[in-house]
Amino acid sequence: MSNNTKARFTCENCLVIKQNSPKSNNPDRKTGATLENNIQELTRSVSFMSKQFDNFNVKLDNVILELKNIKIENEKIKSENNRLSEEVVILKSKIDEIEQFNLGITVDITGIPKTINEDCKLIVEDIGKKTNTEINILEAYRIDSIISKRSIIVAKLATRDMRKNLIRNVKSVKLTTDKICNSWQKENIYINERLTKLKRTLFYQVKTAAKEKGYKFIWLSDADILARKNENTKIIKIKSPQDINHL
Repeated sequence: MSNNTKARFTCENCLVIKQNSPKSNNPDRKTGATLENNIQELTRSVSFMSKQFDNFNVKLDNVILELKNIKIENEKIKSENNRLSEEVVILKSKIDEIEQFNLGITVDITGIPKTINEDCKLIVEDIGKKTNTEINILEAYRIDSIISKRSIIVAKLATRDMRKNLIRNVKSVKLTTDKICNSWQKENIYINERLTKLKRTLFYQVKTAAKEKGYKFIWLSDADILARKNENTKIIKIKSPQDINHL
């Protein structure tokens, strides 16, 4: 019996049910369902990745903000450290000035040979006599100089004028050791203002640098370190190691 003939003998209700029943063996429907599932899965994956990316961006923004705050804080700390360092330098300078002022009546004498049972005060008195300088010695003693590696006599006088006159007169007469004691080998006697440790170090550095650069004159005046390349150049005052670069 043909299909058309069968259809004529089928009741209307059975025909409707048959037409509306799903055809499970239709390949197009299976493919469509699979594709729809894949799209839904892909959509869920994209949505998940999008949320993850948003979370990552939030965390990254927080990290960047934290790094900026750390940088700002570090700059503040650096600025504060620089300020404190400058204050320390200023305080050290002021302390050095006070110490130098207290040494205003003290001199360093180099060139005097060290002898057993020597009387440093008597030696300084002889220097005053040989240079026709009136001095009143409060104390005198010998020490080893760390910078020059030589033994020196330190003498504390009564006034600044006495110190100034003694320094000037010793340089003027070009005093030598044999004038103080006949048995001593002839050596030049040098006398300078007593300096603080900081100033002594700076003075030594200046003399070394000035010698290398051909400076003829390096001297002290009331604890000020002065330099002059020759008679026709200006006098340079050295206050710090940085000033040595200006020689």
